[in-house]
Amino acid sequence: MGRNREFDADHALDAAMHTFWERGYDGTSLSDLTEATGVGRQSLYLAFGDKQKLYLAALDRYREHFFVPLVEALDTSTDVRTALRDAILPLIDGSCVDQPEGCLLVAAATERATEDAAVRTRVTAAFAGLETALLEAAQRSRAAGRVSDTVDLTGWAAMAVAVIQGLRVLAAGGTDRGTLIRGLEATLAQLHP
Repeated sequence: MGRNREFDADHALDAAMHTFWERGYDGTSLSDLTEATGVGRQSLYLAFGDKQKLYLAALDRYREHFFVPLVEALDTSTDVRTALRDAILPLIDGSCVDQPEGCLLVAAATERATEDAAVRTRVTAAFAGLETALLEAAQRSRAAGRVSDTVDLTGWAAMAVAVIQGLRVLAAGGTDRGTLIRGLEATLAQLHP
């Protein structure tokens, strides 16, 4: 009878998240996951379930690490431009330097969301949550006199989500930081026509 090996589930999940992020779902084998996590197949299955369940857990972890802080930064702000700039610049800088692989949720949307309802639900919820946070921050900014009354805030929030994700895709493709910053600043400028 084999002995149970103990391992750090959080570390293993982070390693799996990065592996899926770098290789995509289809490009990641179980061998890749066991190598990246340092956890044997049986232990990995016992801890997380099958590959698809581990992928869903990795998407949840990604959301925790990259989307929740952005939403939290917007949740209390009365200056949406400053809050968004402060939250997005590190993502741009991370994409340009440390994480050229772009956004895991965007990758999941393009690779898996059409065929996997659980992935689609997570991706849609993350983007909708970001859109809601942007809209509410813009509304608070308007109430504080920092956003023009003529701006369609609902439309702006939807556009801002698309721009944020587009910036991550462009960064993954090697677009220079200056171009990314101009895209962000143009989006923020829409609040003051």
